[in-house]
Formats: sequence, C-alpha cells, structure tokens
Amino acid sequence: MMQLSKHIVLVLSLVLSLFLSTAQSLSAEELLDGRVFTGKIGPEEKPDLSDSLHFSDGHFWSDICRRCGFLPGSYSSELTKDGITFTGILKSESRGQFDYQGLVREDGSIVVSIQWERRRWYWTSRREIAFRGMASSSEKAVSLEAIRKNLDIANLDDNPLCARF
Repeated sequence: MMQLSKHIVLVLSLVLSLFLSTAQSLSAEELLDGRVFTGKIGPEEKPDLSDSLHFSDGHFWSDICRRCGFLPGSYSSELTKDGITFTGILKSESRGQFDYQGLVREDGSIVVSIQWERRRWYWTSRREIAFRGMASSSEKAVSLEAIRKNLDIANLDDNPLCARF
C-alpha cells in the first residue's frame, strides 16, 4: 500500500509540474484571446466612460478608442502568480498612441494603466488614464478580421468622446 501511494504522489506531482510549465508558456492568444472585459475608461483617478476591451487573434482594442481612430494592436501576455499580465499599444495617425499595461486577476477583474501620448511638431501631450472592469459573459468576442472590415471611423472631430484624446 505504501508503494502504491508513493507512485500516486509521483504521478500527481509530474502531472502538476507538466501543467504548470505548459500554463506558463501559453501564447498571448491562448491566455486572453476570445475574452471581453466591460468597465470604465478615463482619468486614472476616476475612469468615467463605459467601454469594452476585446482580445482576439493576438490583438486587442477598446470600443471607444477604435471609434476614435485607434487601430487594434498586438499584445503580449504572461501568466504570473497575480494573474495574467499584458502589454500592448494602440495607435492613431492623428491622435497619438496608448501604451497599455494590465492585469487580469483570477476573479475576472481587470486593471489597466494607460499612458497616452500625442506628439505634434510644436508640443507633446501626455496623460495617465486607466481602464477598470470585469470579464463579460454577456458580450460576445468579435474576430479581428470582422473589426478590420468594419472600422467605423467617422468624422472624429464630430465625436464628443474623441475630443478627450
């Protein structure tokens, strides 16, 4: 009986070791792709605009940012003891770039620090903004291909949300 329990412990520890090494080497697509997070984006101290953050095909985007001319950007992610960390950049020809650094916790909550920078030949604006939210079970993931086909970038100057960026 003692011999059997030693073998069971050995097999279980090998399986656990294999699982942990595989989980830590998952690609960005396997960690976050297909997930949608709903929450608020805005000034770091108090995000105030409803938004959704989407991950698909190794890319991510924000609904508000996309409508304001920021194209989906690639991201990288890593599984850590605190959750899944990710970084990525969204760029717009006319409105600058957002550098995202986020953490998705095991409970589905997400906290993202965003550095916005907009360069002009005569000045550069920088702001700290944030996105805070939760994983959404009601919102369906949209493919990157569908987003690229339907970039609904209208007149950005007429969109009051875009005036903030």
